[in-house]
Amino acid sequence: MKTFNVRFLYVSKFISQCLPIYAFYTILFIDRGMSVPDIAFLMALWSIFTIIFEVPSGVLADRWNRRNMLAIAAVLQGLCFLIWFISHTFLMFALGFAFWAVAGAFTSGTEEGLIYDNLKCDGRENSFAEVYRKARFYADAGIAAGIVTAGVIVSFVSIEIIALISAAVCFVNVIFILQLREKNYYSERLKEESVGFLGTFKDAAVLIKGSGAALVSLLFLILFACLGDYLDEYDALIINDLQLSHIWVSVILTVRFIFVALGDVLASVIQKKVFSVRQIYLLYGTACIFLLIFTILWNRCGFIIFGLALTGMVIAEILSVNILQNIIKKEGRATVMSFYGVGQNVVMICFSLVYASLAGIFTLQQVYFIISVYGIAGSLVFCLISLIMKNKDEKYPR
Repeated sequence: MKTFNVRFLYVSKFISQCLPIYAFYTILFIDRGMSVPDIAFLMALWSIFTIIFEVPSGVLADRWNRRNMLAIAAVLQGLCFLIWFISHTFLMFALGFAFWAVAGAFTSGTEEGLIYDNLKCDGRENSFAEVYRKARFYADAGIAAGIVTAGVIVSFVSIEIIALISAAVCFVNVIFILQLREKNYYSERLKEESVGFLGTFKDAAVLIKGSGAALVSLLFLILFACLGDYLDEYDALIINDLQLSHIWVSVILTVRFIFVALGDVLASVIQKKVFSVRQIYLLYGTACIFLLIFTILWNRCGFIIFGLALTGMVIAEILSVNILQNIIKKEGRATVMSFYGVGQNVVMICFSLVYASLAGIFTLQQVYFIISVYGIAGSLVFCLISLIMKNKDEKYPR
């Protein structure tokens, strides 16, 4: 059997995120009559659709073929952008999000499982964090490339055409995904053991329930470490609030993903310096302090500080995911990670609704101030939890 070719993985990750529509889809919604609360509710619906399919798709990924799941996800995402190309109503935009949500559910946990099992097959499972952060780096580089490209091509074509171009990119990516090697230890185990569909779900649930470290890591990831991910859908609104031109949408999103990519690069370096889970929480708290500073400045000069905040959040997220992967043994990896995906989307629904409510009461700057304080408070709470569980989670797993 040939070794796992990570180059195909990196290329597919780059292409999967090199989508110019990322920079302008909230603007597309506004141009076609959607309000800010409408957009927030669309984001909430996106999360609801994802929750519905998250765990079933995770179980399916463990029991079937993860590579094929990723290919199907790329097709579904392309269909989302095709629908947006012709959409003019809330319901049509929601339908597009439904396709994107299923695509996200098919991807969530599937990628991590595919990477880990392929590396394990080659005797390289200890390099998971390195390969995973590189895959994220190429994905973020793809986002940055797509955004920069969008800033250029929007001067020549309409935002609707940008949606069409993004759909074509998704369909092309299917070719590269299908070049990945498929290795799935859990599905191979099913050939020897009689484990039903619900049994796969139960294995993952028992692991999370019985491991304090797994449960705490999941809660931290869902409630706090992914805060930067929850915010990225609203970056373009900062530009509107600051009354800057559309080109600044590309600027702030480029800053975002350059610094997110920087976090991907630095994660493996920071990992060597981290010896306790508490240090991860402190790193995250520092990132939220940077977010607070940006909120106080609230101008284009503060975008770099905003980027530094995202860098810290990304590092904390990657190190926490690595903890989870080391805890999983015989359980279905995609299924365990699907619990993470469900939690993310439940919080995203709450976040979108709270964001919409706060935006109707406070200024956008005040909303970001509240979010910053929330993140700092979360860091302190989890530091306290780590002290209580000192004997269990003090040592950082490698």
